[in-house]
Formats: sequence, structure tokens, C-alpha cells
Amino acid sequence: MTVRVNFYSSFLKQTAGRETLTLEETPKTVGELLDLLAGKLGKRFQELVYDPRQKAFKRAIVLLVNGHSIKMLNGLDTPLSPGDNVSIDAVDVVEVVGGG
Repeated sequence: MTVRVNFYSSFLKQTAGRETLTLEETPKTVGELLDLLAGKLGKRFQELVYDPRQKAFKRAIVLLVNGHSIKMLNGLDTPLSPGDNVSIDAVDVVEVVGGG
């Protein structure tokens, strides 16, 4: 069985505009999936996903497994099963401060 990965926003540059990548192998966890994708898509993908200063998953990355945020599941240790759909997106938030 396969795992389907859907890419959005800045990740589309890494996939040459391909919105979906189907992997024939099923990684055991989301962390293993990201390592596999980094190997397939290159260093820039890894830079988009990981914060090198903290050696952790960037907070601005939204990663869903079957529509559920991994932040509400087991993070990078969230298990994957054949047939799962994973979506990866980046969210840029601008904080507005006003006064008066």
C-alpha cells in the first residue's frame, strides 16, 4: 500500500509544482516520512521543515495525517499506516501591534 503526500504553498517549489507525491513505501512515523522526503526532495525541503537552531520541527509548518494535526496526535512520532493521506503546508503569520 501507499502513503499519499499533498503539498501546498512554498513546498510546491520543492516538488516542481507537483501537488501530490505517492510513496510506494510506508514509513512507520511522520518523522520517518519527513526524513524520506528530505532524501527525495533535497536540502531545501529539510530547511523548510526543521529549525536548525533547535533541531526541531518548525512551528509554522502545518502537517496533517488524514485531516488531523500531528500537534494534536503524537507529533513526529505519529504512526502512519498504508493508505494514509498526509498534507504539508507552511503558515506565515504576521503579528500586528497597534497603539494610540
